[in-house]
Amino acid sequence: MNITNILLAEDDLDDYHFFIEALEKACPSCNVTRVKNGLDCVTLLKTQTIPSIIFLDLNIPLISGIECLKFIKNTEALAHIPVIIYSTSHYIKPIDAAFKNGAHHYVVKPGNADELVEILTTVFSGLASKSQMRTKENFVVRKVVTLQT
Repeated sequence: MNITNILLAEDDLDDYHFFIEALEKACPSCNVTRVKNGLDCVTLLKTQTIPSIIFLDLNIPLISGIECLKFIKNTEALAHIPVIIYSTSHYIKPIDAAFKNGAHHYVVKPGNADELVEILTTVFSGLASKSQMRTKENFVVRKVVTLQT
């Protein structure tokens, strides 16, 4: 998979800058478009160039991350796009909801940029190396962790 254009749905400015800092190390040639809420995410996906990958915060205003995920996966022209949930929540209920609705990976926002660089590199190499199944085996928390299902 050729990852060039990333859509990041993130309302928190600090988290956005943190993500960009790590992304510049993990994928310096990637372009990022940021939306600050779910409504802008859905609108952009309906009207603009389709991104290579979407990083989606669950707790974004106007339309939740889960509702955006459902929209993406239920829209034929968008359903193929890998969606990575990028959230502070490490609770099982939102994780289950994310995978149930088609997320490719779930990333709990780490505490430092080096960890995020490692996570992004792992996610990108996994997407590039094979077609991803949407299972809990793709669960990423701080470091790559494989859950037994």
